[in-house]
Amino acid sequence: MTRNDPGGAPARLSVPPKFAAPRQLTAAEVSTLRVIADVLIPASGDDPPATAEPDLDAWLRRAVDARADAFDAIVAVLAQLDGAAPDVTDQALRKMHAEQPVTFQALTAVIAGAWLLTPAVRERIGYPGQRRDPARFEEAADQISDGILDPVIARGPIYTSDRTD
Repeated sequence: MTRNDPGGAPARLSVPPKFAAPRQLTAAEVSTLRVIADVLIPASGDDPPATAEPDLDAWLRRAVDARADAFDAIVAVLAQLDGAAPDVTDQALRKMHAEQPVTFQALTAVIAGAWLLTPAVRERIGYPGQRRDPARFEEAADQISDGILDPVIARGPIYTSDRTD
């Protein structure tokens, strides 16, 4: 089955393609990410700092893959902050937030995303992860009768079948 829009171009899927960073992070880069993680997610009350999570390093590597589009910018920041003390890192992050918001967003998305995906954190905050939550029959019927699908029906099918069975 091919997916085409009415003009014949391939349709874009709602699921983004899987990304991979151009290379694995070095031990020094992961170490710097860990310092940044503890600056962004410090211990607070009974909650431990980000790096207390045993699986954090694996999730950091996975999150960097997810932000492969910003890999060069993230690695450049890690090189600049290599060996920096937490207070220096904090000041550098504040400056980056003000002067390089796109890079700051990518870097902090990697760290926050990795931390939130560690199983212990998910359990601690009660986050079950993404899951399917379909509408009840009555809700679906109400939404359909409200015309929510009218634009889709008016557009027509976007799938064509190459099968001949």
